[in-house]
Amino acid sequence: MLLHQVPIRNDASKPSELTILAEAVPDAPPALLKQLYGPEAPSRVYMLVDGVLRSEVAGIFDLDSIGLPAHCLFEGDALEAGPWLVDMSIGESGNPSILPFHRKFFTEHWPIGTSLLIQTDASSMEVRQHLRRFTKLPVQDDGKWRLFRFWDPRVLSPFLQAIAEDAPRLRRMMLTDDGKELHYIIRDGEIDVRLSPETEKLIKTPVTPMRLHFSDFDPIARTRAADRRKRMAERIRADFTQELEHRPAKAIEAAVEHAMRHFGAYGFRNHAYLHFFAAWTVFYGPGFETRDPAGTLEEICRSTAPEAERFRAFRVRFESFKMRAA
Repeated sequence: MLLHQVPIRNDASKPSELTILAEAVPDAPPALLKQLYGPEAPSRVYMLVDGVLRSEVAGIFDLDSIGLPAHCLFEGDALEAGPWLVDMSIGESGNPSILPFHRKFFTEHWPIGTSLLIQTDASSMEVRQHLRRFTKLPVQDDGKWRLFRFWDPRVLSPFLQAIAEDAPRLRRMMLTDDGKELHYIIRDGEIDVRLSPETEKLIKTPVTPMRLHFSDFDPIARTRAADRRKRMAERIRADFTQELEHRPAKAIEAAVEHAMRHFGAYGFRNHAYLHFFAAWTVFYGPGFETRDPAGTLEEICRSTAPEAERFRAFRVRFESFKMRAA
């Protein structure tokens, strides 16, 4: 499991080590306070919120005058309608001058789920730079760039669950490039839920370009995509009956799924090309392109050339030397 989803079970008892904070922010769930600001918590806490959603609750846009470090993920005009990152860290001193914002946040905003919280050891600048890259992403199905509203908890939570076994994309969302964890806390009805990465596994995953799929947001489309992968695996088994005679069907399906995600992340969308990549992955193993002694295959994958041109170059290079089967 690459994604951990853990409910924060609140009770009436206030954490003894956070007595002053709990009294200053009486409407904050005690267990959530301990999760956010307890002695074992990451050093930083950020709120990520849509400016419009917050304004609907506050009655006015106020994120540029709240007295806390706050930065929009967008640049330019119309910042009030964009996503904002607010540093809600308190530190060991428990600075009382910032607590009025926290008090109002946990009283009026957190209970209705218009924002989400991020726990991390990354600085505000690091988190902002990391998240800014995801505000607009290409959709693999049609290649078009679209706004990705991940700062809305109603979008992020189901999206993370949809990609829970997709290591490359989950790594991008849950870890900074240098490996700092990002834990997301979301209000789900009356329950607070913490979404955390399986860091030891994800940190080994190479950083690849982030892309979306229509199926990420549509359960029916996800089912259809799974059916397509299964049919592709069956076709590969039929084409190489003798060679794959002793290969378990589940292993072939897993290799096909990896190839679709892995090479899809490089921007390959053509079904015929993906079929070749899937077959090569079945025979040569995941990440086989990294075993090119000259590094040319990986360079081709990362190139910005048109898809057809990259595939032709990949095939020519792949067939120019022998690679040992996995």
